[in-house]
Amino acid sequence: MSPVARSPDAVLEVNLAALRSNFETISTFVGPRVEVSAVVKGDAYGLGVEMVSMTLAEAGCRVFFVASINEAITLRSILRGPTVVVFGGGLRRDFDVYSHFELTPVVNNCEDLRFTASVKSLPYFLNVDTGFSRAGLNMEQLRQECLTRTFQRYPPEVIFSHLACAGYSSDVTNSLQRDRFQSIYNLLRPARGSLAASAGAWLGKSYHFDMVRAGSALYGLNTTCVRPSPFQSVINLRAKILEVRNVPDKEAVGYGGTYRTARDSRMAIVGIGYKHGVPWACANKISVLCAGRPAAQVGSIMMDSMAIDVTDIAEVNCQPGSFVDILHRDFTVDDLAAVAHASPHEVLIHLGAGCFKEYITESA
Repeated sequence: MSPVARSPDAVLEVNLAALRSNFETISTFVGPRVEVSAVVKGDAYGLGVEMVSMTLAEAGCRVFFVASINEAITLRSILRGPTVVVFGGGLRRDFDVYSHFELTPVVNNCEDLRFTASVKSLPYFLNVDTGFSRAGLNMEQLRQECLTRTFQRYPPEVIFSHLACAGYSSDVTNSLQRDRFQSIYNLLRPARGSLAASAGAWLGKSYHFDMVRAGSALYGLNTTCVRPSPFQSVINLRAKILEVRNVPDKEAVGYGGTYRTARDSRMAIVGIGYKHGVPWACANKISVLCAGRPAAQVGSIMMDSMAIDVTDIAEVNCQPGSFVDILHRDFTVDDLAAVAHASPHEVLIHLGAGCFKEYITESA
């Protein structure tokens, strides 16, 4: 007799209806003349590129960005029609792969630009550096290529840049980069231009150009300065109670004795820890919902478990095998990251990689 599979201890619930709603929110905000593309690198920020990309394609998304050629090949096996754009390099090395899978490379430097112009068989997106200092051609390099008429002979489909401080609306770096991008846009006169990603879209119409690249906002993260968040939470996180134990007054709980009971207590040991993506730094700082009632997490976050104090919750409501809610509508990834002084992008990707994912399609 074959063994029966054990249900997962930690479940990340991904609401595809909320994902679609966020795409529609961004599309409505920027208006019909601005295309909304989707950034699905890192396995769609950990939420699963197959289900995420299919949902967004059904919602009308026609341009998808990934980080590497391997991610692009995976995405092309899922989506045949939409444009798949690869941020990463290796254009000369992987030229045959780009061509075979009908992928669109991002040109990040003069060497790749000249190679692309020489073969003239691939549409390409041109990355221009306006102040992020990571990749892309700077203004001097662009002028030199204009003098040699590279762009007249083989123009890019899209030019784009990336804002360094889009999450801080008052930062003067934003307007500086916008003005630099506008100058480049005027110089090259491309078919389309794209400056704003998720947070940048909320800086105003002068940042929209022809396309915005939505990433974190699609997944419910609020990197804008808008409060309350205009985006629906896409994930819930729940974990199973493994055991419930009685702990005497003044007893240590977990590594380092960072928490000691102040009374005779009942502790539920829950099957989720830092290997699932819960930050170590949130120990003794968060609460979960047990049967709808708050219960404090106490002691250190362990590799695959943590303790919650259920002393004040009826025993019938916190039995082994039942689940507690860790992330939900009132306590999101953004909130968890803030408690841990971490990036919400980092937390989301780690949770997606560490937890079993369950997809739902009901409206949030």
